[in-house]
Amino acid sequence: MLAYTGVVFGFCAVVWHWARGKSWDDSFSFALTVTVSAVVGQWIAGVIRRRAGRSDG
Repeated sequence: MLAYTGVVFGFCAVVWHWARGKSWDDSFSFALTVTVSAVVGQWIAGVIRRRAGRSDG
């Protein structure tokens, strides 16, 4: 999980900085937003799958 988070954060920060020409502060803010969204999205998806699995069948 930590490796996934680090890769997403690093990739987003570098792409946002180089491709968009933004400052590193903006790039880190963007990367943090994307990383938190990705991690929270995975947690929510897991909760939904577990709840759906219990009530099915």
